[in-house]
Amino acid sequence: MLRIHFTSEDLARTRILTTWGPLGETLFSLTTLRQSNTEALYGGWRRRVSRASEAPTHPASALFCGGALDLFTVTGPAQSMEEGLEALRAARPDHVRDELAGAVAALAFYSGLTAPWAKTSWADLGHDRAARQELVRFLHDYHRVAVAPHWSRIQSRLQSEQTSHARILANSGVEAMLAGLPPGFRWRSPVLEIGRGALTGEVTLGGRGLTLVPSAFCHTRPITYTSATDDQAPAVLFIPVIRSVSDSAGMLTEPGSGTHRALAALLGRTRAQALDAISRAPCTTGRLAELLSVSPATSSEHATVLRQSGLISTTRHGSAVLHALTPLGSAMLNGRPDLADPTHRR
Repeated sequence: MLRIHFTSEDLARTRILTTWGPLGETLFSLTTLRQSNTEALYGGWRRRVSRASEAPTHPASALFCGGALDLFTVTGPAQSMEEGLEALRAARPDHVRDELAGAVAALAFYSGLTAPWAKTSWADLGHDRAARQELVRFLHDYHRVAVAPHWSRIQSRLQSEQTSHARILANSGVEAMLAGLPPGFRWRSPVLEIGRGALTGEVTLGGRGLTLVPSAFCHTRPITYTSATDDQAPAVLFIPVIRSVSDSAGMLTEPGSGTHRALAALLGRTRAQALDAISRAPCTTGRLAELLSVSPATSSEHATVLRQSGLISTTRHGSAVLHALTPLGSAMLNGRPDLADPTHRR
């Protein structure tokens, strides 16, 4: 059990975000990929990813053993994968080194394990530029297989979770929000208790406050992540949103109908995902970038190709543009492009 102790100042500084971003989910998913005790929730996803990526055998995967390594506060939250990876590239060497050392100590204390990367080149990830660049490449390629195909549905669920708790925060205050957290969390003022087990961790926030973040892939032992370089930054605690098989099915089932696979082959996987995202609700270029976990410039390029192909329409609303599905786009998604032909008859 983890026990987090609050003061009145901590309560005043507590907030909830929608997501740490696609890189954050990618980092957590690498820990989940290694866990065999989450078969019911992640088994199908794990098998698909293991077949389609190099993650099970890539040496960088060892960094995510036990979920102890904190790259979350190293990079900060990032709306796109590109933004997150750039923050990882630019992170100060001593910051990365300190987080690696902290992970080694945490694994030894809580699990009695020796960090599997301790005597490899990854142990010097802070200063070894080649290792850092290889990690960035690995995360980029792995994300495309493991998280990107599901990102629009994951983000929708994370938004729903955040909205629900933020509404309680606004209407009834922070203690009511903490009392309304999902099973596994128990608010006994002024302490938030999380999880079960003989090992008990005690965290005193000391006035820095707490940032709560919903996560689709967080299923490790409860951990608060704190910045090694800013002792005034709020501690970060992730809230699992996949709590049942139906949650998993809604977010992580293969978007793999024959139609979707055919569209991916025709348009490319990311443009097929863009078309699917726009079909759920018209959206701006910025919102589409968030749903795809790409930069706004990349999102704009994909939207341009879809528009030129007649699959979406784009209208201007003030300084923003809004993308919506056309009849041809809808027909393509439904596997019936013939229905978009005005000469078609039943």
